Amino acid sequence: GMIDEVSDAKVAVREMEAQITRTESEITRARAESNTARRRGKMALDIGDQETADVAAQYASKHEERLQVLEQKATALRTELVLQTREVEEMMVKVKEARSKRDALAATSGRTTARESLGEADDLFAELDRMAEKIGDEDGRARAAETLDELELDGPDAFREPPRAPEMDVDQRLEELKRRMGRD
Repeated sequence: GMIDEVSDAKVAVREMEAQITRTESEITRARAESNTARRRGKMALDIGDQETADVAAQYASKHEERLQVLEQKATALRTELVLQTREVEEMMVKVKEARSKRDALAATSGRTTARESLGEADDLFAELDRMAEKIGDEDGRARAAETLDELELDGPDAFREPPRAPEMDVDQRLEELKRRMGRD
């Protein structure tokens, strides 16, 4: 959403720049029209045509009034352009900050997920260690084999029990499982 706002603000700045350019063109035309009317009035006075000189003075006055309004408009537009440009720059800084925070949050989230995965693996290893301690006698080995078979190892393939040959005993299966999980 912030990126859309920045884009809209940039478009508004460009439109304002175009409007300033149009207003400056109008100022140039109004100034030229005023000068032309004043020159015509002077020429009319030079030949003694008071009526034409009065009409030319009225046109010159109207063009000069329009010129003043256009100059005020151009000043206001330039001031607003400065404000909007500053606002766009501030918005862009905030977008950059938001992006960096988003990246930091994503990294933190990744670390949290990794920590949780490691915690789950630690729990599994603890369970395997408890099973190894129980395997002391023949009766303990049988219980450990049943417990090992009951474990649901439905995580990534690295945690799945490998296919085993029927001749592997409980100790061999435990060692193979530890080896596959990265603990020798």
